[in-house]
Amino acid sequence: MKPIKQRDLKNQCGAATLLTAVVLLISITLITFLTSKTVLVETQMAADNYRTSQAVAAANYAMDYGVNYFDAGGFDQKINATGADGSDNIVDTVLVPNLVSEDGSQTTTAQLTFNNAAGTRCVAAGAAPSMKTGLITTTGFSDDSLASRTITQCVGPLELLRDDGPDQSLVSQGQVALTGNTHIINRYTNTTIWSGEKVLIGNSSSMDTRIKDLASGALTQNQLLDPTTANTQLVSNKNLGNGLDIIDNDPNLKKLVGVEFFKSFFVVESREQLKQLAIAAGQYYTDISSATGKSGLIWIEGDQHITGGTYGSTTAPAIIVVNGDLHTSGNSTTYGLLYVTGKEDIGGTPTIIGSNLVEGTNLATGLPAAAPVVSGNGTLNLVFWQGLTSTLSNPSPGLIAAISGSWRDW
Repeated sequence: MKPIKQRDLKNQCGAATLLTAVVLLISITLITFLTSKTVLVETQMAADNYRTSQAVAAANYAMDYGVNYFDAGGFDQKINATGADGSDNIVDTVLVPNLVSEDGSQTTTAQLTFNNAAGTRCVAAGAAPSMKTGLITTTGFSDDSLASRTITQCVGPLELLRDDGPDQSLVSQGQVALTGNTHIINRYTNTTIWSGEKVLIGNSSSMDTRIKDLASGALTQNQLLDPTTANTQLVSNKNLGNGLDIIDNDPNLKKLVGVEFFKSFFVVESREQLKQLAIAAGQYYTDISSATGKSGLIWIEGDQHITGGTYGSTTAPAIIVVNGDLHTSGNSTTYGLLYVTGKEDIGGTPTIIGSNLVEGTNLATGLPAAAPVVSGNGTLNLVFWQGLTSTLSNPSPGLIAAISGSWRDW
């Protein structure tokens, strides 16, 4: 065998070095490619996550916009053909304003639709569609429109009044002693006044209570709510005494003191809860004159004096809570429910189309206030309105709610 020369061994060592270098180079190249791919994937994931976050934010913004729009008066507040305020019995088409970043570099968009059709998960199959209950669907998009997110929410009216409100024109926990030229009318049911103590009308020659005249037949809403004595029959006055339309000295009503009286007419558990709802709706006031022209839930804190103004309307009644005593004078008109936690003294010529509830509580002690709870020699026209919120085609401002458990995200 021919012996291997030292020079041949050195040549073979160079080949091994080259082979090792090539392997290392290929390995580094593969690692570089893998690292680059990982960075690209992570960058893409971060970009996708950012786009998704933009879409989610836009969808949530559109949902808030839609709920606030609905809260202002339901699904039908515009005439779609013109865009003017009003109703056309068609669910409104609403455009959501674009969201623009503070520096103006990014703009996201969203779509909003209302659906009040029967058979959706918000409206039972076979139910009569209304503008007070339905589904809000929003879809938000990223600034480059590559990502989108859709969310839905059922909304409906917030029922504050127990059993859809009282069945009487005037309800008082304590004594009623009106001496003025007062007409208390109820063309729906046969009860005008309900009191836990005595109702005194014998001192007034011009005060009376009236119910619907059966001979008048069917009446329109305007006729039912007419503050004059048209389409009524006289039941109680000084000469006739208290008729069957007046329920007084009711021991069950008398024992309802303070918040217990309150909870008999409202579904909330406390005055504070109702107050917070009014605050959330932006309708908390310390001066009742500030609520002139307002509708929906209104909270008035402290003793008040009404000298005039109109509160609510036949299409958007008010639920007014006066957390204190109330004195009226001048000429005021209230459409809806007027609830007074203290005493009520009636002067001037006020008109109430709805119901008047007087808790008659001394707020300093929490005990029943001294008699009489309802008094005054004014000219009150009090006309009962049955179902003052449930019969409306649109919900009153501040009286709507997102239905719990109905929110969906996909």
